Amino acid sequence: MKETKHERFCRVVEKRMAEMIDCFEKLGNCSAKVSYEYTEEDLQQIYEELDYQLTRLKERFAGKRVFSLNAFEEDKQKK
Repeated sequence: MKETKHERFCRVVEKRMAEMIDCFEKLGNCSAKVSYEYTEEDLQQIYEELDYQLTRLKERFAGKRVFSLNAFEEDKQKK
């Protein structure tokens, strides 16, 4: 029987979410002050980027993928 679009979505999302959760755990390992040194500014940059990427993800699922010169400039400045 052929896989439905929803079944395919669930299969792919589960795999990708597991990969992302693993990456978040690895990133969290960087919080060990015994091994690493970081500033509040470093953390703020990390949090801002994560917030930005989550906002972009939500917009894509909401169908708000509209071209904007402002968004292009903001993306360019972030890099």
